[in-house]
Amino acid sequence: MILTLLLLLTVLFLSIEIQKHFKIPSPITLIVLSYGFYYLFPQMVLFSEESFAELVLFLIPILIASDALQLKLSDLKKNAWSLLFLAVVAVALSILFGLVTANTFFAEYNLSVGAVIALFAMVLATDPVSVVSVFSSFKIPHKLKILAEGESLFNDATALIIFAFIALPLINGVEITAFDIAFVSVKVVSLSVMIGLVVGFIGILLMKQTQDGMSELVLILMTAYGAFELAEHFHLAGLLAVIVAVITLNSITDKSLKEASRRVRKGKRILDKTNKSRKVFSTRFMGGITSKLNEDITSIERHKQNLNYVAVLALLANAFLFISMASIVHIDVILKYTSEILWMFLVTTLIRAIMMSKFAFISNRSTKMTNVNFRWWSVLLFAGIKGGLSIVMLQMLPSDFAHKELFEAIVVGIILLSTIIYALILVAIILYNKSVFVEEYEREVH
Repeated sequence: MILTLLLLLTVLFLSIEIQKHFKIPSPITLIVLSYGFYYLFPQMVLFSEESFAELVLFLIPILIASDALQLKLSDLKKNAWSLLFLAVVAVALSILFGLVTANTFFAEYNLSVGAVIALFAMVLATDPVSVVSVFSSFKIPHKLKILAEGESLFNDATALIIFAFIALPLINGVEITAFDIAFVSVKVVSLSVMIGLVVGFIGILLMKQTQDGMSELVLILMTAYGAFELAEHFHLAGLLAVIVAVITLNSITDKSLKEASRRVRKGKRILDKTNKSRKVFSTRFMGGITSKLNEDITSIERHKQNLNYVAVLALLANAFLFISMASIVHIDVILKYTSEILWMFLVTTLIRAIMMSKFAFISNRSTKMTNVNFRWWSVLLFAGIKGGLSIVMLQMLPSDFAHKELFEAIVVGIILLSTIIYALILVAIILYNKSVFVEEYEREVH
């Protein structure tokens, strides 16, 4: 077990270093090294197939928390209509498009409506970790980052709700009407958001009771896992609860840190003026200013450190996920369904291109949405990298589901293709437009 963990950490270290030096996104390296790791050391599998589902559910909150911590409430408010279209409307329209076209590509399998919805929900769910990983190596306009990362995060919640509360009941033979869909959607979303808010505010209250960095890190994790467990206990959307809880916690924390930054700037100005002035101030007065200044600087640095710690934990979780995924679905199964995987990859890419084009068309004609040019459209298109949540939904399928092997092959195949192809194209687009993006970035900063 120790040797296995050592190899896992080696894979993670190499992924981080390769991204830093060669700009190759870490998810690509993680996948390549994970499959290489599995085939070189098949006896060192971290988890069995039976425990894989539990592993995935255990890792999801930390993956989502890591990405939710990157988003600020003010940015979400400014881009609310854009994110609503990208993460909700576009996903729903994409699944409807999938229902219309599914029989063309999968006629021989005679898939039911529930099975088609489930399949498209799985392959449309994007991976925020991969998007953040790619963007972290470049200067990208802030608004574009918010659109891509926010869409990846909230898209997951929409896909999971559709999968869990519409697709699975249909697969299990439950009849669902349009009214049922509307009622369940409103109930699940509203109650999940409420749980997220409550847990988030509890996290804030606890955060105010400590000044210790490690305690704050533990509270962030407790908030994420507490929201997830509470929502799942009541059969709601744990993913959405985690997003709301962490954003609530982070927005209040960010507000206090901005106030601390303001005090730091003010304190430095006072000390600077004092040093230049000939006036003599009391030791107590100077000591008080210096002490408060150091305290504020420490709290700001502590929060930045915790964000880095959570990001590392998310990368470690991704490494666990990809290595375990390699042991669940083997290359020979993927090769067996090569044509189905390629068809699905092309169809979902086409659907995403249409949805992003529709978004660009609407947003450029609305004052409440962010304008999207061709460069931004191309980034949003290839930011649709698939990942962990697709695996989660895969494990939620009934054990006796007739097309489980097909779905496993397609989902894992799409994850592999999108992670490698989308990520490389995304990096190429960013590098090609690097000077323009830097100019847009600096314009936003100023």
